Amino acid sequence: MPRRLGLPSVYLAAAVATAATTAVPLAMTPASGLSRRPALTEPARPYIVTARSRVAARELVGEVRWRVRRYYAAALPGFATFLTAAELADLRADSRVSTIEPDRQIHPMPSRRPAGPPGVAATGAGATVYVVDSGVETGRAEFGDRAWRAFDATGGTGHDCGGQGTRTAARVHAVAPKARLASVRVLGCGGSGTLADVLAGLDWIRRHARGPAVANLSFDGAGSPALGLAARSLIRGGVFVVGAADTGGCQVAPDGQAFSAYAPHLSGIAARHLELHPSAGPATLASRLGCTASPGAIRQNPSRAFNLHIRNGGL
Repeated sequence: MPRRLGLPSVYLAAAVATAATTAVPLAMTPASGLSRRPALTEPARPYIVTARSRVAARELVGEVRWRVRRYYAAALPGFATFLTAAELADLRADSRVSTIEPDRQIHPMPSRRPAGPPGVAATGAGATVYVVDSGVETGRAEFGDRAWRAFDATGGTGHDCGGQGTRTAARVHAVAPKARLASVRVLGCGGSGTLADVLAGLDWIRRHARGPAVANLSFDGAGSPALGLAARSLIRGGVFVVGAADTGGCQVAPDGQAFSAYAPHLSGIAARHLELHPSAGPATLASRLGCTASPGAIRQNPSRAFNLHIRNGGL
């Protein structure tokens, strides 16, 4: 169960409620309670299914033939499930389905330290940065009472057993020392995580984020339709989304998500701007940050980035 320090207990209740809605017991269905799914006779693999609407997603989840692991209701209409080859073919032919993609490993990406100091005379007070990573050790003295464990998609307590998420939060804090830091744990102790867990984290943020807010995603998510849809949903909800990339500075993808090799630093600067302009939407904020529009997809290199992370002994 997620735990948090120093903020109202409503965050704990919200995290519990989200865990209950995104994690679907395999033996239960919304309609009847007990599944009458036939015995598995061939191998099944994990997939992410995105439906064309929330109504379609509810219909699909309610059918007993799918082994649903997670149900997403806020950031995207869809679910995580195990499918056999025959079931996969059935779903691909279903008009209610938009996309199907294999669930896969999500790896952290290294971030760089920019040479110059932040150019905004503010501290980030009043803004919340959602650190979507491996967790944050909230008891560190430097964070004071501004950091808390908001949600843990891995089913743990939010503890950062690898240290990567805490280092990311520390870089945000160094730039915006009075911003609130909400830990949304989606990566495991080995440093990587699953796409299904990352989507659960973004789904939680979409439900519970209160502006002004920034979401820092310091991991590889290139090529995932579901992840792109979830990020766009956060942006429509007023959350400025910063992803990791090989490029320096700040570039904005056509979907509105900002990318930078200095992702935690950029998230901190965004929090500074939001202190001064709390009603600024993501597009306005990107303009204030001097982000340039990218005509296509932003380049991410997960394998190279992860190897670099290992060689350098961390972020």
